[in-house]
Amino acid sequence: MKKEKYYVIGVMAGSSMDGLDVVKACFIKSGDDFSFEIIHAETVEYSQAILSELQKADKYTNDEKTTLDTEFGNWIGKTLNRIGHFRNTDLIAVHGHTVEHDPAKGISWQLGSGQAISQLTKCTTITDFRTLDISLGGQGAPLVPFADYMLFSEYEACLNLGGICNISLRNERKAWDISPCNQVLNYFSKQLGFTYDPDGALAKKGKFNKELYERLNEIDYFHKTPPKSLPNNFINSKMLDSTDPMDGLQTYTQFISDKISNELERYAIQNVLVTGGGAHNQYLIDLIQTKTSCSIDVPDPQTIDFKEALIFAFLGLKRIRNEINVLSSVTGASKDSSSGVIHFPE
Repeated sequence: MKKEKYYVIGVMAGSSMDGLDVVKACFIKSGDDFSFEIIHAETVEYSQAILSELQKADKYTNDEKTTLDTEFGNWIGKTLNRIGHFRNTDLIAVHGHTVEHDPAKGISWQLGSGQAISQLTKCTTITDFRTLDISLGGQGAPLVPFADYMLFSEYEACLNLGGICNISLRNERKAWDISPCNQVLNYFSKQLGFTYDPDGALAKKGKFNKELYERLNEIDYFHKTPPKSLPNNFINSKMLDSTDPMDGLQTYTQFISDKISNELERYAIQNVLVTGGGAHNQYLIDLIQTKTSCSIDVPDPQTIDFKEALIFAFLGLKRIRNEINVLSSVTGASKDSSSGVIHFPE
């Protein structure tokens, strides 16, 4: 059987704002199946100027966001040019920094101008993977599950512990955001002078705040059924508490592990692949394992850290082939779609 090869760069600006994840991957198509090889992967730290702008972006006017959209796109394009690896690259797929996500209002805006990136790199670039699905009545999220089903089919579920924790279930063809994760854990860690909580060591020292835990459990989102998605601005406005940061880490780590284990048990999941920065948090992983009978597989560090960038590279490939890359059974849209806006260098 003839095999087709595609070389794609995937770029992910996550909600935890710990840098830009960049992957170059080779996807091999054999019949209806795809396999992959990661050729290059790295995380690029944001410049202080860009990081400061992104942290304030949700409070900007639309005109200011538009300006930052171009500035961030230029920064991404220049960063990719510096990294190189464009030889034999077919396209670039970018998930920018989410500054707004409100499906009820038909809005999802990821900063990072695709046209600016395409112009600077001289490479076809795909961005804005969410808007079409939202126009079809969907949540515009989660987008990762389609590629999970295609690239990691040996697992019943894939769990991403990124800024937001989300899960995709293979058999049910369902996926949703479970809870915040690194976005809140990093928030408290920074108050203690750390970028993140290494191995959950800080959380272990904290005291469980029952009042905070109960208040979190009262939030409507956690009583809704999928499809559902958790916007960054909702977390920033509703879930970042002023409690003692050590106690906050302990309480949130317990809360996150409870929410995850509840879903694994609810759907009787036998094995789950765990990736994202939170997979390095051994305390969180141990808590999840003690609360569920599911077999938890934490893979190699490269897969842990770069799976989302790899996923968007694959979604970009499906888009350029005009093939389905977003599932209505996951997002609640009226139909499946091939989502993403294609930008060609002039």
